[in-house]
Amino acid sequence: MKNHKSVVPTFAAVATLVMAAALSPLVSVDPVQAAADPIVVIVNRANPVDNLSMAELRKLFLSDHGHWDTGRAVAPVMLGAGAPERVLFLKVVFGMNDADLERYFLQADFNGKSVTRPKEVGSVREVRRMVGNSPGAIGFVRFSDLHDPSDSVIKVVRIDGAAPTDAAYRIHM
Repeated sequence: MKNHKSVVPTFAAVATLVMAAALSPLVSVDPVQAAADPIVVIVNRANPVDNLSMAELRKLFLSDHGHWDTGRAVAPVMLGAGAPERVLFLKVVFGMNDADLERYFLQADFNGKSVTRPKEVGSVREVRRMVGNSPGAIGFVRFSDLHDPSDSVIKVVRIDGAAPTDAAYRIHM
């Protein structure tokens, strides 16, 4: 008879496997769907803008460019701190996190720069509603959150000439 080592799992290993199996339906994310869900920039349907560069987008949200070409005031809207869409948008577009964004606006206030902080809201529905109700508003949501009849008052803006469904589009979950 050959000498075989028996593998006896430790209590911690078994507990970890049981917990992972129990929680997997709650925390699983389809990686293909997550990677394919772009964050789209939206404006009011009355806004003539159809395309923005990443630099313009950054300036609009950071209040470096306070008015649209139409003369309307820019009114940025975003989900509150910690929302996955916001975390990604800040990282990709601004190269910042929530703390960096707060520091940016505190420093601007301290230096006497006239800045308008983005309006923070608690849901994607509120982002869409605010953008739809204000011709100067700009916001961002997941592409998958646009499939709603009330979205007829907003439109998606191309970024650097790319639509959210294009391979060159750079803001993906």
